[in-house]
Amino acid sequence: MLQNLRTSTKLHILVLLFVFGFLSLFTVNQVFSSLIDDLNKKTQNYERKIKIGEFVSEDIQGLKALFFELSLTTSAKSRSIVADKINTLIQNINDSLYILEHGGVLKRKIELNILGKSSIETQINYNPNISDQKISLEVIDIRPKLIELTEILSKLNEILEHRNEHLSDQNYKDLAEANLELTRYYKTTPAFFNRMGENIKRLLYEGDIELKNIKEEILSKQEKYLKIKLLLIFSVILVTTLFGYWISRIINKENQQLAEANKELGLKERSVKAILNGQENMVIVSDGTHMIDANDAIANFFTFLDSIEQFKSKYDCICDLFETDVPDDSYINKKEYDGETWLNYMLNQKDKNFKVILNSGEAYHHFSIVANKKYLGYDDKFIIVVVLNDITNEVNSQKQLAELNNNLENIIALKTKELQDLNNGLEEKIHDELEKNREKDKQMIQQSRYAALGEMIGNIAHQWRQPLSAISSTASGIELQMEIGIASNEDIKKSYTDIKHYVQFLTQTIEDFRGFFKKDKEQIDFDMRDVLKNSLSITNATYKDNNIDIKLSISNEPMFSHGMPSELSQAFLNILNNARDAIIENNPQFKGVYVSTQSNENENIISFQDNAGGIPPHILEKIFDPYFTTKHQSQGTGIGLYMSKDIVEKNMQGSISVTNQTITVDGITYNGACFRVSVPKKDSI
Repeated sequence: MLQNLRTSTKLHILVLLFVFGFLSLFTVNQVFSSLIDDLNKKTQNYERKIKIGEFVSEDIQGLKALFFELSLTTSAKSRSIVADKINTLIQNINDSLYILEHGGVLKRKIELNILGKSSIETQINYNPNISDQKISLEVIDIRPKLIELTEILSKLNEILEHRNEHLSDQNYKDLAEANLELTRYYKTTPAFFNRMGENIKRLLYEGDIELKNIKEEILSKQEKYLKIKLLLIFSVILVTTLFGYWISRIINKENQQLAEANKELGLKERSVKAILNGQENMVIVSDGTHMIDANDAIANFFTFLDSIEQFKSKYDCICDLFETDVPDDSYINKKEYDGETWLNYMLNQKDKNFKVILNSGEAYHHFSIVANKKYLGYDDKFIIVVVLNDITNEVNSQKQLAELNNNLENIIALKTKELQDLNNGLEEKIHDELEKNREKDKQMIQQSRYAALGEMIGNIAHQWRQPLSAISSTASGIELQMEIGIASNEDIKKSYTDIKHYVQFLTQTIEDFRGFFKKDKEQIDFDMRDVLKNSLSITNATYKDNNIDIKLSISNEPMFSHGMPSELSQAFLNILNNARDAIIENNPQFKGVYVSTQSNENENIISFQDNAGGIPPHILEKIFDPYFTTKHQSQGTGIGLYMSKDIVEKNMQGSISVTNQTITVDGITYNGACFRVSVPKKDSI
């Protein structure tokens, strides 16, 4: 299933795979770090609990000492001081027990025998909820003994009060009895304190043993976690590497297949072009309004042209070269007839034989012209193949005959027999030539049918090459999945969606060409950015084929003007074609064109900066002159630029200019000609 995805999708999967691998490693590390951190927190919490127990033990030892000190005090004031200390220790023990029960921060001042620093304050933060086990140091073992201690202290205070009363009354008999009672009472209390101290020590000892066991368990878990962590990290790295290597191999294989397909398509294009150039007559392919392509016979006929590419860059239509001064209405001499193009005018009158007059640069020639309309089989798209056959000799013969006929009245008496013979010979010759011409016309029509299909393929091959390859790959992939039974409905829908996307691209390609060549009938408001993008889409394929980079800097704000957008698009296309031809001919190390837009208060401006080295200074001022190529042999300029100037200045009330300049954009230097087209804004017209 992966092999049926587009290459870009596979690259995205490869990137996502490595991102997933990185996130997996990060997640594994975080999870196990968190587990180990939890174990460390438990250990620290156990240690804090033991420390609180040690504080309790110290406080109990302090209570024992104060308890015996209390019996030695004689004054009420001294007894009160000792009692306050006892109460403080009891409160400390209760605070410690509360922290052990409910958690919190235990603050304790520790006395020091250090000069200049008598004590320090320490804090212990204990959380009973962290531990999932309980150390045997429990509150229930200590709190009852505190209650019992309180009762003992109460009894002791009572005995001490009686003794002080007898002492004050100087009742020595009762005083002796009270001292004896105090002695007997003190003899019973050491056992309590010993039991309480031993119990605390036992609890602390058990806590130490259990804490040691917990640390050993934590250490074992840490080692186990580390092994699992290393195993998972190794597994993620291994799976990511193997899967990435597999995807890379698939992408490399598809790139090789695509290169072979491009090579085969290029061979077919050259074959079709060779068939077209093999025709002796001039052959032109049109979309009904503008010329799409033509064969080399045209360049061979016009002596002021060096190649068919120069012809296509200078002229948008063969009708641009039709002579307007013609003998009769069988000659085509203008672009439109009553609102329809000259081609439609011809196609609507199939029974009529049409002719044109063309100037080769050295002499005028007469041509019979035949147009054949060929539908492409989808969306009513069609092309028109125009064939021109040179009939100059036949027309000259007819002119000679007409001139003789016009003079018959003046020389009829002297030339009757000679004229009769000449007429008989001419009529027979004309009849023979007309028959030959009809045969040639039939042959040209047949040849045009063969050329139509080949020209259609050659013209759209640049734009259709990659989408057709992608459609084939997607269709083959989903077919294979369906055959082996692994294709889901989602996969099939995805493949159909991709194919529809590619078909939409192919349709848009035709629409781009059709929209460009569509003749505007009236002036409208339009956005110059849309016209520019349309022109760029038409030239995009030839720029890519010649490895010419187009860098764009197009404004995000609308650039509205008023006029005929298709004519302005023709001017843009002439400039882009001239830049392309100049770059191809001069072959700079970096091949590029920089197109930028800007606006001011009254004008929308588009600039075309190439990297072809510039226009020679001696022809720079004549670059927009009509037919100046014949005189100056410039590169790819002439009628095309003259027409562009005429469109911009007369039809759009704008201006067009060219200068040689050097600019640097994003570290790239462009040294060449810069054409600047300025058109008034909509509100400024």
